[in-house]
Parts: sequence; C-alpha cells; structure tokens
Amino acid sequence: MSEENRRTLLAYDKTAHVYIDNAIKSDKNDRRHAAEKRQQMIHTLRESFNGLPKKAKILEIGSADGNNAKILESLGFDVTASDVAPAFLEACRKQGLKTIKLNLLTDELPSGLHGILCWRVFVHFTREDIRLALERVYDALSPGGRFVFNVIDVATYSCDSQWYDYPGEYKMGIERFFAYYKKEDILSLINKTPFVLVNDWHEHGGHNYWFCFVLEKPCKE
Repeated sequence: MSEENRRTLLAYDKTAHVYIDNAIKSDKNDRRHAAEKRQQMIHTLRESFNGLPKKAKILEIGSADGNNAKILESLGFDVTASDVAPAFLEACRKQGLKTIKLNLLTDELPSGLHGILCWRVFVHFTREDIRLALERVYDALSPGGRFVFNVIDVATYSCDSQWYDYPGEYKMGIERFFAYYKKEDILSLINKTPFVLVNDWHEHGGHNYWFCFVLEKPCKE
C-alpha cells in the first residue's frame, strides 16, 4: 500500500461522517439529480453483473454510505459491503447490509466471490496500488467472476495527481490523494493480468469524467 493511500484512509477514518452528512444534504437539495444518479447506477450495476447466477456473492469494496450495495441487493445478489472507516460501516449497517472491515491492499479478501465492485475507489490509488489490487481481486474471484471499477480521466486536469478536498457533497474538510489516468494506462495494467476485458465506457459524473471497466476471470486458465 502506498503512503498516499495510507494517509487518505486516515483522512476518511477521521471525517467519514462529514462525507455522509454532505451527501445526504446534497441529495435532499437536488432530488432530481439524486434520482438520476441512482437510475444511472442501477443500469450500470445491472449490465455489469449481467449473467451472474441468482444470489451471486458480490463484495463491494469502499462502500461508503452503502447506497451502491443496496442497489446490488435489490438486483437479487448476496451482497457484503466493506470499508475501513467505522462511520461508513455503521452507515451500511443502518441500511441492513452485511458488512466487513476491509482494506483491499492489505487484508485477506473473502473467497468464492462471483463479483467485486470497487466504484470510485481507485481514485485514491497509485499505479502500483492498482497493480496490486488487480492481482488480489483476481485471486479472490471464482472462475467466471466479474470485477467492476473506474478511474478519473486525466484529460480534465493539468496534473496526474493531487491532494485535494472536493467541494459540495464530497467535501470533508481534509485533503485526500487523487490520481488521474489515461485509458491506455489502465489497459496496460489489465493486460498484465489474466483478466478478460468484457466492457469499458467513458462517462461524466460529478466533477469528473470517468473510465469504467468490467473484467472477467476466465473459467479456464
């Protein structure tokens, strides 16, 4: 785990409650945007995990308030939410979700998973962090399992990383490490693994444009 990620996790550990409060306020102040954001996520998750068996075991890494995990649950999956910040885990439990405290880069992942979601988490990962994460996710997935994640497009920035505190619903009063990538940077890392690229797309969300990826562990290696 990089020093950048370690310090960022400490920031979330201290102020995750602020993130949750701001997200709730933002959704209440703009219910139309909140509804559109939810519908987009429902479509993304339904399409990305399409073909997995009913009640497939899916782990979300970096669940934050638990909203994405609840969507997965509503789609019929057996979902476990995870995070490192106690406030995030408590928010997930209040939504009735199963939870585990988990650091993707250092902790042992559950085995026998059919799917793993890591949405807006790689934003805090260095290139080496991503390389390690891909290896660990691959090992945790069952054959035919899917991995869904995204990264911020570097094209909207004049730098490839920065310490920053986003305004609005993502403001926490403390800077975190954010890394930005070209699509080919991520594809080069994927190509060094046995993963098969199932789908990728470019989308706008919040303050940024995102590269999104769906990978699959081959049934036969």
